[in-house]
Amino acid sequence: MSFYITMAAISASILMLMWFSAGSDPWRLIIGYSSISTRLLIGIVFIELVTQVDFISGVALLFLILNTSGTIIAAYYLGVRR
Repeated sequence: MSFYITMAAISASILMLMWFSAGSDPWRLIIGYSSISTRLLIGIVFIELVTQVDFISGVALLFLILNTSGTIIAAYYLGVRR
């Protein structure tokens, strides 16, 4: 059952990225990137709850910091460019 949920989440993420990146607006690409990164973060937290491994929370926190800072930096440079 979890395999089907994982495959559905991956498929939805790929379709969302393709839909958001289809336009010429770079802001849509940032939204797609941030959405997929958020789904991956939720998946990492779910894996931690299932496997009961402690260090995965550190990985999730690092991933959250990198995702947030990357999105902020990309949005800043897109805002400067306009």
